[in-house]
Amino acid sequence: MEAESEELVALQAATDVSASSTPTENHNHNRIRRRNVLESATKTDGSAATTSDTERDHVPLVILPDRTKAWRDGVAPRIPDLVADVADKQRNGVLTSHDEHHGGTAIADGGILTSRERMKMSVIRSSIANPDFTLGELRLLGCSSEGFVNDDVRRVLWPKLLRLVQLDELAPVNGLETVHTYIPNEIYQQILKDVARSGSHISQNATEKETESFQEQLTQLMCWVLHRHSQLNYYQGYNDVAATVLLVMGLQTGLYVLESISLEFLERFMEKTMEKVNQELFYIFALLERVHPTLLEHLENVELFPHFALAEYTTWYAHKYAENRKLLHRLFDFFLGSPPFMPLYLSTVIVAHRATEIFNTTPDMGHTHKILCTLPDDLPFENLLVEAKNLYRQYPPESISNDVKDYDHKRKIKEQEWKAKAEASRQERERQRKLKIVQSTPRISYRIRSYKTITVVTILALGIYAFIRSSTGLN
Repeated sequence: MEAESEELVALQAATDVSASSTPTENHNHNRIRRRNVLESATKTDGSAATTSDTERDHVPLVILPDRTKAWRDGVAPRIPDLVADVADKQRNGVLTSHDEHHGGTAIADGGILTSRERMKMSVIRSSIANPDFTLGELRLLGCSSEGFVNDDVRRVLWPKLLRLVQLDELAPVNGLETVHTYIPNEIYQQILKDVARSGSHISQNATEKETESFQEQLTQLMCWVLHRHSQLNYYQGYNDVAATVLLVMGLQTGLYVLESISLEFLERFMEKTMEKVNQELFYIFALLERVHPTLLEHLENVELFPHFALAEYTTWYAHKYAENRKLLHRLFDFFLGSPPFMPLYLSTVIVAHRATEIFNTTPDMGHTHKILCTLPDDLPFENLLVEAKNLYRQYPPESISNDVKDYDHKRKIKEQEWKAKAEASRQERERQRKLKIVQSTPRISYRIRSYKTITVVTILALGIYAFIRSSTGLN
């Protein structure tokens, strides 16, 4: 707790000096990101663009270092006052998290803040008032303790983090009711199935009409992004990310926010295959080798791969913590202000944090995998986020990439061995089956034991038949 307070104080102090002298993180100085130029996102009549209209919207890659000014026009955005307005529980036609409670106290969206949240809100307001506020400082605000605190703040600052233009200047996107007709039907049908399973993102108090509205808008949101970017492939779990964006941003703004997140952070997950993602998961093993080699040895002994973290990596924990919106939205603050591989670093520190629990589990693949796929609800995330950030600074991805490739190579060899064993086992079962068929003989009635018996019975039968025929002839 003291460390977190010092972090807030340090952050407040950092915002009191000019942008030119403010130290900011450098992890994005050489990172290539996409910039969305939204002026061409819609037609002049506000209708959804067709594929030919969007071909020119594939924006070239640009470098956005931390020292880039956060406000394009030098005008700081306005953060709304946090008022506990029950009537504002629905925004843009979808449910928000205003009705959630945590520890008996309404969470930030309800207008009642903890002392730490009030302190962070003060830091946010004073920080963004600086016209020279930098993108690095904005990322730091989202990554530091408590994140952006409140969804009202997120609606203002998430688009700024993603470098989107002034969204209120854009005409609303129309034609969303039919946008699904522009994507393959099999993809649309899979989206419908996954949306139907996204009930954990909806408040338990939601009416049937509100639930239907949420599902309809969630479907439109994903179909619109997939239609605009045909190179992006839908994957199961994308619906959880989209649902989180929809709940925070609403439909119209959420279209562009999800589009930007998909291009900047999720693009690897949306390739035709998950081969690249399967390799990236081994960053967890490469990091465990450095921070907890004994635990890594244990996982290798039970022949477990790090694919237990696939769902957390590809959904930003949105599948696991869908019902805990306060935590989930705070995690999105952290990931939006961090490099794309940061979820893997968080998974690593979570696994290391649970080392004792893993060691006490039955040492086999099945039990260990089940434990790692079941995340506790009481993880100390604020501390774990700090640890993940420090781990990233200590071992950035480029410093361990060769180890990751080695682990992935071992994975492929092991998979080939398993495949060979499975094939050998199948062939042995087939051989045994054929052997039983050859060895088996037709079962003869217990009264007929041999060919001799069959011959005697046949002769007797013929004799009786002849006798009956002759008797019939005499009559």
